[in-house]
Amino acid sequence: MMKTKLKYLCLILIVLLLHNCTKPVDFDQASDLVIQPVIESSLIFYTASVGDFFIGGNEEAEADDFVEIDLFNGSFVQDNLVKIEFVFEIENSINRAYELRLEFFDSNDESKGQFNVNTEASPNNQNLISTHTEVFEGDALERIKQSSIIVFTLVMQAGEAINQNSPGEISVQSKGVFHFNID
Repeated sequence: MMKTKLKYLCLILIVLLLHNCTKPVDFDQASDLVIQPVIESSLIFYTASVGDFFIGGNEEAEADDFVEIDLFNGSFVQDNLVKIEFVFEIENSINRAYELRLEFFDSNDESKGQFNVNTEASPNNQNLISTHTEVFEGDALERIKQSSIIVFTLVMQAGEAINQNSPGEISVQSKGVFHFNID
């Protein structure tokens, strides 16, 4: 008889413990979930010495290149990208100032936006580091999302006389920081 009562008591305790350890699950909270990932990707890397701005002994003040981008083609990016930051670091040890121009074009070669990054001349040929961050949100971001090509133009500004044997180099490093809001 004692064993039977003990079995019933244990059974009642187990049922009470299991009942008290559960609570209703709110499955609607999953619809309130918002994911906000941030993705970084390198954009351009470029290094040039003074001699790279001379062709046949003549100074060439501009060097340009372009990158085709298909990042903005998909509906996921169009729907969820909320902010872009383009981050630049330029190291210059040439005794000339430089301007880096970036221009965004759509597939019809129509400009969708542009910005410039400047660096000062280095009179003593020591490395000068310039940083710049360009942020696109709202309407500006919507225009950039229409882009399929980015054109980079590095322009050597007028200044002290240099020749192809002058010391120094310029280095450009950049990345894109892409902010998403997925709900």
